[in-house]
Amino acid sequence: MTSYESPEKYVVGRDADGVVTVGGRPYPMAEEVVATEDVIQKRIKELAREVADAYKFEKHRDSRNQGSDVQVPITDDNPLVIISVLKGSYIFTADIVRHLSDFGLSNVVDFLRATSYRGTTESSGTVQVLENIRFKDLDGKHILIMEDIVDTGRTLKHLVESILREHKPASLKVCVLADKPEGRIVPFKADFVGLTVPNRYVVGYGFEVNDRYRNYRHIFILKPEYAKRFPAAL
Repeated sequence: MTSYESPEKYVVGRDADGVVTVGGRPYPMAEEVVATEDVIQKRIKELAREVADAYKFEKHRDSRNQGSDVQVPITDDNPLVIISVLKGSYIFTADIVRHLSDFGLSNVVDFLRATSYRGTTESSGTVQVLENIRFKDLDGKHILIMEDIVDTGRTLKHLVESILREHKPASLKVCVLADKPEGRIVPFKADFVGLTVPNRYVVGYGFEVNDRYRNYRHIFILKPEYAKRFPAAL
């Protein structure tokens, strides 16, 4: 059995000082564990299968043919266009696209940077697109937005509306690693959801506060006192 497969690696506990541990490693900033790496990776593979299956018989309305359904298969010549929302979803995207390829779903990836958080754990209420996608010819393409989390719903609602305003995709869907339904401010429902998380600030596996803790393999609830531990900018 490899170390990756070793169940001891994912044992959750607390040390003598009450600090959360995973596999014996302490995580002082963690209030509790939301999901360990093995749970995350298992769910991502399942999620990739759900996505791949959903695009097997994808159809759209062909206005040139009086609204009849026309199949638009995903192929190497017509790949699924994945738009990964930076920075939070880059780890999630890197993991899931490889599974999608294993399941025979051709895909290409572009990135944009958008946020409604500005160095805090509270949404500012205003969505900022800091860097837009570089792909230009998205008309008639199947587009899948990849985001780390849907919380207030503002960012994803803004991105979906923006893409539909600027392009005419064959379809547009949203895939998120985590859904925080209790945090919703505007109505929004993702097409594919990996995990449901509590209405608390989470870190690890791409989730961060001021760019810290993003690199951890597991997902944790952040202790409130750690939310302002680091400066907003490096």
